[in-house]
Amino acid sequence: MEDENQIEISFTRTWNSSLNDTGMPLNVDKRFQYMAISDERQRIMPTPQDREAGLVLDYPEAVMLTNPSNPELVGEVDDKYQYSCDDKDNRVHGWICSNPAVGFWMITPSDEFRTGGPVKQDLTSHVGLTTLFMFFSTHYAGDNLTIKLRDGEPWKKVFGPVLIYLNSVSVEQDALTLWEDAKEQKTSLMLINGVQSVADY
Repeated sequence: MEDENQIEISFTRTWNSSLNDTGMPLNVDKRFQYMAISDERQRIMPTPQDREAGLVLDYPEAVMLTNPSNPELVGEVDDKYQYSCDDKDNRVHGWICSNPAVGFWMITPSDEFRTGGPVKQDLTSHVGLTTLFMFFSTHYAGDNLTIKLRDGEPWKKVFGPVLIYLNSVSVEQDALTLWEDAKEQKTSLMLINGVQSVADY
């Protein structure tokens, strides 16, 4: 149910891990069109339909936008890998909807649980209103980072902390202030968790 005070984020079916389903049963309102990864990396994003209608380049993730819904994006190449960043910088990223002004953020106040160290790159957010939290991955590093366990070998690892943060502002306020608020939330969580900022290293 949607009204001026809420946006629907709902599960479309029950998740069953035994089915090895690659698609998540989550439906998120598609009005989010502005993505922010850092102060320097923010933009209006193409839609999944813009990508589908575009020209696939040398690999399927890279698509030239030939007839996007936003004419300012014509000729641009969209590729989920262009939104990657170093783990040390991957503290907050997500999406802004301007009407109503709502933000959807993935906040990770610490990266000490991640494999590969602080300068390993990984994925963040990308087209399709995708916002990722990568527990561990081989992106940009290869199989050396794959967890390899022998039969019956016990293994335990704690991932996190992680926060999915939703915020909003009134229609009179600039929707981009949602990014500033998400960064403040990240800083608060870093202080609570005793994490120094990258600038302190």
